[in-house]
Amino acid sequence: MKNSTINCLLLISSCLLCLAACRTSYDATAARQLFDAGGEASRYRVVLAVDGEARMTGVLAVKFSDGEWRGSIVNEFGIKAFDFTVNDRKCRLLNVAPFLDKWYIRRTVADDLGYLFWGVSHGEIVKNKQLSEADDGSFVLKNLKRGIEYKFRTFER
Repeated sequence: MKNSTINCLLLISSCLLCLAACRTSYDATAARQLFDAGGEASRYRVVLAVDGEARMTGVLAVKFSDGEWRGSIVNEFGIKAFDFTVNDRKCRLLNVAPFLDKWYIRRTVADDLGYLFWGVSHGEIVKNKQLSEADDGSFVLKNLKRGIEYKFRTFER
C-alpha cells in the first residue's frame, strides 16, 4: 500500500518537481518570471521526488489566459497525469488519470499547484511550503509536511 501511494505521488510528480540543493529561500519575483511567457503557452521539465525515495519526471505545459492558469502534466511516455486550472488560489484538477484519482493525492497536488501559481505571485507565505531557486536556474517547491519536492526547469529546445 505504501509503495503504491509513493508511486502514485511520484507519477503525479511527472507533473511536478524535485531535488534539494536549494540556495535561496522564497523569491516571488523570480517565480512569477518563470511562468510568465507573455500570454503564450510554455513548457517545463518537471521532476517530483517523494521523501527522497521515489522520483518521476515529465513535462508541464502551462498558460495564463482569461485571468487563470491552465495546464497539463504528461509523463515522458506521453501519458497525461491530469489537467488543472488555478484561479483565486483555488486549483481544480481535471481529467485525472485513474491511478492518481485518490482524494489525498488530489488534495495535496491541488494545494501545491494553487500555492505555486497563485499564492506565490500574490506574496502568500505558507508555513509548510518552501520555494527556492536551485543552482541550475530551476525552481523547487517543497511541501515540507508531505516530504514532496517539485522541480521546474524551462524546456530547452
